[in-house]
Amino acid sequence: IADAVEGITHSLCTLEFEDHRPLYDWVAERIVKAGLVPTQPRQIEFSRLNLKYTVLSKRKLIQLVEDAHVSGWDDPRMPTISGFCPRGVPPP
Repeated sequence: IADAVEGITHSLCTLEFEDHRPLYDWVAERIVKAGLVPTQPRQIEFSRLNLKYTVLSKRKLIQLVEDAHVSGWDDPRMPTISGFCPRGVPPP
């Protein structure tokens, strides 16, 4: 629910969450049908992503944005989909 409310379009998570996807999709469909959010986020599972010298914690990334250390989620220094686009990586 938090992903949809925050306007997240793609939720990237590790394979351990694969079993939870039916519940995630069911809840997301219901809140879209109820008109609580405009679109349903897409959940994509992947094997462990191991980037060295890169902060990946959502809590720490939020703090960087809120404290204005970066210009926003689309700042090219951010390890986010919208941050990768200015570097030439096309969105999924």
